[in-house]
Amino acid sequence: MLVPCVLGQHSPCRGFIGSYRTGEAIIPGLPDDLALRCLAKISHGYHGLLECVSKKWKQAIRSMDYAHMKAREGWCGNWLFVLGADSPALWHAYDPDADRWHPLPRMPGFTDDDELCRFSCVSVSNKFLVIGGCHISHSEKRCWETRSLMVFDPFKKKWKGAAYMQIARTDFACAVISDKVYVAGGSNSSSSKGLATAEVYDPHADT
Repeated sequence: MLVPCVLGQHSPCRGFIGSYRTGEAIIPGLPDDLALRCLAKISHGYHGLLECVSKKWKQAIRSMDYAHMKAREGWCGNWLFVLGADSPALWHAYDPDADRWHPLPRMPGFTDDDELCRFSCVSVSNKFLVIGGCHISHSEKRCWETRSLMVFDPFKKKWKGAAYMQIARTDFACAVISDKVYVAGGSNSSSSKGLATAEVYDPHADT
C-alpha cells in the first residue's frame, strides 16, 4: 500500500537569525546572504551531499533563514511522501527535481514490528503531518486508536510530536484551509455509528 502526500510551496514565517551567522563565511568571498541564496536554489534532494561539505554548510542548510528563503522565493519544490507495505512504519520521500528517493527517519514510538493504518496525512507550512489512525503492535499483538499528530520537518530532517487531537480518530476526513488543518468524522471504538465532530489544528500555534 502506498499513501501519497505532496509537500508544496507555502508562505514563510517571520525571519530568524541562524547559528551559522558566526565565524567564517559560508562561501569564502561571498556575503552570507548571497551564499545562502545560492544554496537555497539547490534541490532538497542534494541536501545530504551539501551537508557533507562543511559544518558551516550543514548549519546554514538546517537554519530557519534557509527554510524561509526557499519558501519566500518559491524554491521549496514538491515532495511525494509514500508509506510502503514492506516497511509499514517507514516513510520515503521522492524529490522530482533531483529524481531521488530518500528514506525518512522512523517516526518516534514505532519499531520494525509496528504499523500505522487508517490515518490521514497532509502538508502545511512546509511540514508533513501524519494524523491519528490505528497503531498496531505485532510484537504485543494489540492495536489502539490514537489522537497523535506527528510532524516531519524536511529542512531539519526530523519528526516531532505536536498537539494531540481531542478525540482518537480513524478513517476520517482531513483538509488544509488557510494554513490550518481540519479533521472531521471518522470512527473509534467508542462510536459504533461514527463520529459527528470536527477539530481544527493551527500549526503556527501548535494548538
